[in-house]
Amino acid sequence: MALIWIVLALVLGYQYFLRPRVSEEVGRGIGRQIGAGPPGATAVPGQASSAALPTAIAALPSGELRLSEQEANAYVAGNPQAIAPLDSVRVRFVPGRVETDVSAFGVGGTASTELAVQNGRIVAVNPQLDGPIGSFISLEDLVRPLEQQLNDQLAAQGRRITDVRVERGMLVVTVE
Repeated sequence: MALIWIVLALVLGYQYFLRPRVSEEVGRGIGRQIGAGPPGATAVPGQASSAALPTAIAALPSGELRLSEQEANAYVAGNPQAIAPLDSVRVRFVPGRVETDVSAFGVGGTASTELAVQNGRIVAVNPQLDGPIGSFISLEDLVRPLEQQLNDQLAAQGRRITDVRVERGMLVVTVE
């Protein structure tokens, strides 16, 4: 009987204490890699590059910006260091949602979220992570530091996202 209580305590401890911390740390790590970028990185508008987040945001034109699945996946393929410790990421834009096949440490799953603009900030709405990887990582906890970094960088540069839509094969963002 004591063994059952020990196992239950370990499972609950992992689920409510360790899993959110691991997810947040993975999100912060990815955010640091995206934010820092490789030394000497520069943004080339409309092309996949290894640009740091501040440089990429500075290069955003005002108005409607359209990002295709192919462009997003080409960027990820060309910059594997930006997604570490994830092994692979494949993005799909479906009406109303961003879906991503992810793999880390040989364990895969599908992440999905809606995107919205709330109080001048871009946010992930109802993020979900299905598959075995969802047992190890909480998508909501992983996305939070990435949202924070993106929104902080937009604010620091005086840029604002006023609208975001996900269409079939395309992410459409309105930038001011």
